This record gives sequence, structure tokens and C-alpha cells, in this order.
Amino acid sequence: MRTSPISLIIAAILAVSASIASAQTVHHYDPGIPGSMVPCYLPSPGYPAGGPGIFGPVPLPMSGILGAPPALAGGIAIDQTTSRVFVTDGFLITTDYHNGYLPFTPPIAPPLPVPAPILLGGGPITGMGCDPATGTLWLTDGVSYAAAGLAAPFLLLAPPMPLPLPAGLAPLTGIDFEASSGTLWGVDAGGAVYNWVPFGGPVGPQPVAVVPGGAVAPFTGIAVNEHNGAGSVGAPFCSTQLPGFHVVVTEGLFLHDALGPNPPIPLASSGFVGSGGLAYSSDMQHLKGAGLAPIPTGLIGWRKPQHDGPGGLNAIRLTGAAPLTTALFLYDLCPIPGGLFVPFSGETLWINPLSGSFAYATLVTDAIGEVVAPVDLTFAPAGITFTGQFALYSPGSPLGYALSDAMTFTVGLP
Repeated sequence: MRTSPISLIIAAILAVSASIASAQTVHHYDPGIPGSMVPCYLPSPGYPAGGPGIFGPVPLPMSGILGAPPALAGGIAIDQTTSRVFVTDGFLITTDYHNGYLPFTPPIAPPLPVPAPILLGGGPITGMGCDPATGTLWLTDGVSYAAAGLAAPFLLLAPPMPLPLPAGLAPLTGIDFEASSGTLWGVDAGGAVYNWVPFGGPVGPQPVAVVPGGAVAPFTGIAVNEHNGAGSVGAPFCSTQLPGFHVVVTEGLFLHDALGPNPPIPLASSGFVGSGGLAYSSDMQHLKGAGLAPIPTGLIGWRKPQHDGPGGLNAIRLTGAAPLTTALFLYDLCPIPGGLFVPFSGETLWINPLSGSFAYATLVTDAIGEVVAPVDLTFAPAGITFTGQFALYSPGSPLGYALSDAMTFTVGLP
């Protein structure tokens, strides 16, 4: 056991990381649940097989004005560096801010919706992807693609281009950018997955893969997991998570590992199929830990998505807890599998104090029951993972400390 300042957490984890790639969260734009995006946890130490986000849909109020997209249309993209979320029904593009980080980040008034650019096919936009490093929103209408500016009014940065892919492919229904390779990925309605260089040609034989299931419902979205691309640090040795899930696709019901043999992950879906989209974000995954305690333990979280590179300065947060109280931040590479239930209080302890990699930081809540612990992820390699949980001093609790929920997170590329 050791006590460490928060600034040493990343260095401690890097020293004991291993080799299986990690994953975190994708968000599904489900037109059957308007005004929101629906999180799906990718496999991680906390959720070895992945699963739906435990808090349900994340509100995106501005996107609530959009109508149901026509067949195969619609898309979603997330700029992690600014927490902006872009959604389209094919004709308009809305901008919201990632409300999964409320109340840790104050709300910001989003801009009004704007018309989506018209590409070579003249039809609705069928997919969007984001590259914050170059300020690019990638768009496709199924038969062509284009680079637009990453802010309303999303003006095209260059003329639209035909897709540099085999003739006769089904219309492209999703597009995303992979930061680790600098390439674009797309999926068509039949589940064929493609990879090509922006403004260039295909990367190897195409399609790269074909995901079964397109005959049941058309595939409508693709996302690239920015935790486990080339050069990333692997998951901790203690994790039992499924490997893979680097490129994922959906038909609106399940999340499929496009490049691997893993079983699909069920989405918290409305059952709406035929349009929509997927987007990746380096978001924390919550593990239920709080129960009945004599003091409020608050809500644990981060200030923004946990990405490295420019804008990587972040903070671990606790809000709504007992004021002026010692708050130990317990952390380890992996949580206790399934957690340790605490009798009488209904709490769950997720961090094993007997683990060789266990550590904690001693903090104190302020006068309104908050903790803000800055963590600079700017130079943290993608793939670093840990799980943390607050324990607040509480003599009346079974453990002498009251537990918050826990969270698992993995650093991703922006």
C-alpha cells in the first residue's frame, strides 16, 4: 500500500501496464430516443464484456429538434478536446456539449443548428467523424466524402471527393477518423468495412472485413476506439476484458467488433433500426458503489473526456459530498471482480487495499462538498487504465468510511 499525490497516478500505472488493448465508451445516436446519445461501455477492467452505460442516455437538448432521419441517414461525432457533440439527421447538424460531464463542467449554450453541406451525391449525410487535431469534421453522403470545418456552419475545407473504394459497393452509412493511423474508416449497409487515406487511396484490399447481420438490419454507424490503436499501452495484467473492439459498427441493436471474433455487445436500444450513427469518446465507466451512509458521498467523475495531447489537462472530481471531510481517493489498476459488498450499508468496495498496486491520495472536500484534483494527461500514452473510488471519513459507517461510486477510465487519443 502507498499514498501518492494525484500527479503520480499516471506514472505509477505506466510502470505496471501489460499487453492486451483496452477500451472505453462509444455513443449511439438512436433516432428512437430523440435529444440524446446512448452510451455503450466497451470491454474494460470494470466491464470485461462491455455493456450499456449504467446511467442511461446522455441528454443532447439541441439535437432534440431533429426529425427521424430517412433510411441509412444520420450520424454523430464527438470532439473530445472541447466536449462538443455533433449530430445530424442528414439535413441539419446540431451542436451540443457532452452533458455526461455535468455537473463537473458548467453548461455552455450551444450554437443553433445549421444546414449540412451538400456533397456529390446530393442526398442526406449518412455519417460523420471527427479529427480534432486538424479541426476537421469528416462527412459522407454514401457515395462521396468531404472535410468540413469543426464548427458551425461546417464549411467545406476542400471540394467533395468520390470514395476511393471498389466500384459497386453499397452506400456508405458511417465514417470515422482513426488518430493513430491518420486514416478514415467506413461501413456500408451490408456490413462491409473499408479503410482509406484521406485525399488518397485504400489501405490494402477492400473491404477490410464484412460483419454478418446486414441482411437482418442495415449497418448505420462506425466508430474507432482511440485507446487501442498503434502505439497504445496495453491493458493491465489483471484485466480479464475481451481484447479487440478497435473498430466497431452497429445496426442499431448491437455493437459489433468489426475486426475480431468477439460476441456483439447489446445496446440499450429503442429498437429503431435503419438510420443513426456511432461516435467514440474517452469517457469514464461508472461502477455502482454508493449505498446507505450517514453522510452524502456525492458523485464521482472527471471534468472532461480523458484524452492525451493538447487540452489533456483534466481533473478528478467529486461533487455533492459531505463538506470539509477527509476524502481518500483509492485507486488501482483493476477493480475487485464483481466488487465486495458491504453488509448493512449496501455499499460496494471496488478497490482492494491488499493489492500490490493499490495506492491512495488523501484529499479534503471543500465547504460545499467538492473535490477538484488536477491530473495532467497531456503526455500520458493512450491505453493507460485505472479504477478509482472515494472513501469519505465517516465514523458511523461499517468501514469507518463511506464509499462513493467507482469509475474505470482509460486514456485515449483526442
